[in-house]
Amino acid sequence: MFALNRDRAVFAEQFAKTGVVSIPSILLPEFASAIRREMEVLPWETAYVEAGKAKKTDMRKMDKAQRQQILQQVVLSAREDKYQFCYDTYMLITHYLQRTNPHSVLHAFVEHICGEAMLQFMREITGAPQIIKADAQASCYLPGHFLKQHDDDGKPSNQERIVAYTIGFSAPWQAHWGGLLHLQNQAGEVEQSLMPSFNTLTVFSVPRQHFVSQVASYCPEPRLSIVGWFRSDRN
Repeated sequence: MFALNRDRAVFAEQFAKTGVVSIPSILLPEFASAIRREMEVLPWETAYVEAGKAKKTDMRKMDKAQRQQILQQVVLSAREDKYQFCYDTYMLITHYLQRTNPHSVLHAFVEHICGEAMLQFMREITGAPQIIKADAQASCYLPGHFLKQHDDDGKPSNQERIVAYTIGFSAPWQAHWGGLLHLQNQAGEVEQSLMPSFNTLTVFSVPRQHFVSQVASYCPEPRLSIVGWFRSDRN
């Protein structure tokens, strides 16, 4: 599934210098396309923060007034300088363990992202031999969706996160649509902005401040990706 027969030393050198690396064509083309097709029809839930805790809800089952009330609360919370996000999610690890659809390509993706070949690839790229596992969720950003600044520190959740990763599954993206991943320095300044490029794996060390800019109201495409962390804990 993953195209791992690469010059790992080149990627490792770049990561060692900057703490971030992007690897194009990380999946074999047929698998990348199959994942994109499956993601287009997933039963998404909308994720956001309510009363300081992450929450997921199926807005498709709500009427327009209920949806607008939740979205208004999310925007007001974000405006008050509180940590907030709003995007659609599908928890791949949870559905894998529940064997929701064991014959799907996303089920196979979980097995491969957690497989020894991929874990060893990441150990070599990041110089982190302590990596022993990965987690994964699918995400879909629609117009108005965003992810505010945060650092992905896993310690509050008793997780030892070594690096964060994202794999893009969007159609060719345009920067003015928003939805860019912005990596920041310690002063809060944006050091690097990354497009959600199709079939490109981006890895960056954590904790590190970053955010995903709000998707423009006129954006015609969903921003599809699979995201997670490579970790060293057994929780």
